[in-house]
Amino acid sequence: MPQIGYSHRPVALGIRGMVAAAHPLATLAGVQTLVSGGTAADAAVAVNGVLAVTQPNMCGLGGDLFCLYYEAATGRVHFLNGSGRSGSRASVGELARRGLDRLPVIGPPTVSVPGCIRAWSMLLERFGTRSLGDLLEPAISAAGGFPISSLVSQAIHEYLSVTPDPEWHRVFAPGGRAPAPGERFAQPELARTLRDLAAVGPDLFYTGRVGQAIARRLERDGFLTAEDLAGHTGEWGEPLSTTYRGLRVFETPPPTQGLAALLALNLLEGFPLATLKIHSVEHLHLLLEMVKLAYADRDRWIGDPAHARLPVEALLSKEYAARRRTQFNPKKAQSFAFGDPEGDTTGFVVADPAGNVISVIQSLFNGFGSGVVVPDTGVTLQNRGRHFNLDPSHPAGLVPGKRPFHTLIASIAMRDDRPAMAFATMGGNGQAMFHAQVLTNVFDYHLDIQEAIERPRFLIGAFLPDEPADTTHIEARVPRSVRATLARRGHHVKEAPDFFTRVGHAHGIVFRDGTLMGGADPRGDGVALGF
Repeated sequence: MPQIGYSHRPVALGIRGMVAAAHPLATLAGVQTLVSGGTAADAAVAVNGVLAVTQPNMCGLGGDLFCLYYEAATGRVHFLNGSGRSGSRASVGELARRGLDRLPVIGPPTVSVPGCIRAWSMLLERFGTRSLGDLLEPAISAAGGFPISSLVSQAIHEYLSVTPDPEWHRVFAPGGRAPAPGERFAQPELARTLRDLAAVGPDLFYTGRVGQAIARRLERDGFLTAEDLAGHTGEWGEPLSTTYRGLRVFETPPPTQGLAALLALNLLEGFPLATLKIHSVEHLHLLLEMVKLAYADRDRWIGDPAHARLPVEALLSKEYAARRRTQFNPKKAQSFAFGDPEGDTTGFVVADPAGNVISVIQSLFNGFGSGVVVPDTGVTLQNRGRHFNLDPSHPAGLVPGKRPFHTLIASIAMRDDRPAMAFATMGGNGQAMFHAQVLTNVFDYHLDIQEAIERPRFLIGAFLPDEPADTTHIEARVPRSVRATLARRGHHVKEAPDFFTRVGHAHGIVFRDGTLMGGADPRGDGVALGF
């Protein structure tokens, strides 16, 4: 049973509708949309619009979007791929011509087509009932000025020395400093762009004023052209899924890393996880090793399915999971090669009174994306293109017109053909391991969604040049003795703060006996609110 009083926050409760998102103003906009009769799709656009203003380091109009949408009328889960493609000038040869032997982390060469705005339009065309103009009103109001949080203030301060882009500095650090926590922060150019978007529609971004400004900004040192923007489309498709202890868990498919979350669940299903004490040595060692196995396959196989053959069905088979599972050593940490069966962000979830559910992930990738702000628009462009591989044989190899590998994922779990849970979290490369940790907290340990989110998490990955690639950051709330034993088993353990922002800002809704139960992460600014 969950420990009473463990959570810092109570679980949010509702009957008719629920929104869990990464900023209070965004959650409020979503709830107001639902109360006024909007659908989950309508509320999602309203939420995302406000987040683009209030969390400009995490997401924005110049980024990409993926979502899963459960349609109550048909019982189907739909997948929307709202990501953009590489520019027509993107190639290994062009990179070499510019004197570069690798893709930079930020800057114009990392910018791919921003797909978010077209995705909003497609979502509303299929499942919405409100106009884009109505839904953007809260975002326009926020862009006129809102009190900035300490997290965003700190992100701006830390980024001051990173980007050379003068427009970024003018927009986010007027006077050469970050706005102080609680200071009113206005973005007039972004407000104008949002007003124009409300009046003109999504073409503003692809053939109109903003699209033309993007093309001009990237003409000299980027890969995108006006034609690349004009030709952009999103795509509806089918999600990936697997079964896990009587549930059907859906994740976003390639080019996202949703496959890795499902691979981890397939591996974990073969162990009696609930018999292990939560956050014991045995529990964490098992999770760490299964995640490492899943990520080894992720790094080998995931790319744009339009450009590469991806053996998804074979990778997700239970037989393959059983073979991979045999490599597990319960007493020793290992490094794993990929198998052969024959990659900052915001995540939010909405449930509406009609029973529709949406799980959304939307991002610029790194904090402030490419660090490039398009003049006279207030729009920061993503740096998703940094994830292309320079090996032409790799599924994510750099070529024109290709979607890059995405760390972005969103999840919906079903039981008896009805939603059981919707979940999304920021966290870059760690998102799939965060999904595995929180979903097993709910479905194996039966924690309520708020406690499942608040429980300590780990993140595998190096942040500093001298750290091993498999450095395991574990929040300090895990007992020191447990962390020390994991280190003796060969894990490169590094103590993280009690609530470490890099292990994600998670948001979820659990559906239980007609009640909506929402959770928002205390590691961020988010709020869950039901009615």
